[in-house]
Amino acid sequence: MTQPGSSDDISRLNGSGRAPISLGERLVANGCITSQELELALRRQRSQSDAAPNMHRVGRTLVDMGLLSQASLLDCLYRQFAAERDAYQVSSRQQDAVIRLEQVVKILDGRRVLDAVDLAIPANRITAIIGMSGGGKSVILKHMVGLMKPDQGTVWVGDQPLGRLSNRALNEVRRRFSLLFQGGALFDSMSVFDNVAFPLREKTNLPETEIRDRVVRSLEQVNLVGMEGKYPDELSGGMMKRAALARALVTDPEILLLDEPTAGLDPIIENAIHHLICDTFMRTRYTMVVISHAVPEIFKWCHHVIALHRGKVLFSGPSREVNGSRDPVIRQFIHGDLDGPIQVI
Repeated sequence: MTQPGSSDDISRLNGSGRAPISLGERLVANGCITSQELELALRRQRSQSDAAPNMHRVGRTLVDMGLLSQASLLDCLYRQFAAERDAYQVSSRQQDAVIRLEQVVKILDGRRVLDAVDLAIPANRITAIIGMSGGGKSVILKHMVGLMKPDQGTVWVGDQPLGRLSNRALNEVRRRFSLLFQGGALFDSMSVFDNVAFPLREKTNLPETEIRDRVVRSLEQVNLVGMEGKYPDELSGGMMKRAALARALVTDPEILLLDEPTAGLDPIIENAIHHLICDTFMRTRYTMVVISHAVPEIFKWCHHVIALHRGKVLFSGPSREVNGSRDPVIRQFIHGDLDGPIQVI
């Protein structure tokens, strides 16, 4: 499987065998910066490190140098993402699946929470799972990472069937994942730094100097530099979400699962989190699966949509197509109508 963010993956996104286009080059091509400004940023990176300039983090350098505002950077990244999302609408049938559920059934407390679910998660794309509360969305995430086992059916990650793996092999598969829990699930007794460092200290043998470097980089990615010593009860709701996202990013996962990343946030902070997810995707090319009730806003921020209702998949396809669905349940859910097959009052 091609690793997210690799040259092969980016070449594929360009739609040809041409040389891969880096984030910095995309910023120039889209008129966000000039080639001279890009070169200035790369010189700054060279002066600060012995390593080669990082063309996929050049946006941060441009912001630090005052050549581009943070808001302008995020807006430009979104416009690039939107162009890729639109291209996906006509090429989605050719996409490789990194996760597949085949005829998955799960019964909890006598209720059929998942009812013969078939679905595929396209690699190196953002997939949104939508549906009513209690429809099985979070249960699907737990099956994807092996926290739950199906009563029937098979869950595949790549070419590996999770239900047939040994505990050791399953743990290796789980290293490909990171999960942003609903509500963040930060440890109240730990500082932001220690919360973000937690998975590295628990799951790796990295020296503390390397852990510190990786935590600082993750906090930079979510704009929480200077908040390392704060505790969760000292953070706003949006900051808590960003700290939880930093913890999810610090292990450099291949697949990122996000359970209601904008739940309980006001519209401005919700918009900021969506931009942050977009920013993360454009830099890393992780496969992302997002559970969201932010309908129809979420359709702007994903390539692929899966609609669940009462444990069944009603729709799976490009985000633009779900808006045109004739299914009465999907139409009622998208438009928030009281009249329809979903009875809420």
